[in-house]
Amino acid sequence: MKTFKRTLTFVLATGILAFTAVSCSKASVADEDALYETHQGVDKNKIVVPTNG
Repeated sequence: MKTFKRTLTFVLATGILAFTAVSCSKASVADEDALYETHQGVDKNKIVVPTNG
C-alpha cells in the first residue's frame, strides 16, 4: 500500500508539473516572427484580368 501511494503521488506531481510547464509557455512563436509582418501591398496595375471574366 505504501508503494501505491508513492507511485500515485509521483504520477500526480509529474502531471501537475507538466501541466504547469505547458500552460506557462508562449501562446505562439509565429506571432513574433518577422515573416508575418509584411507592409507591402499588391500592385493592382500588375494584375491581369481575362477579357471573359
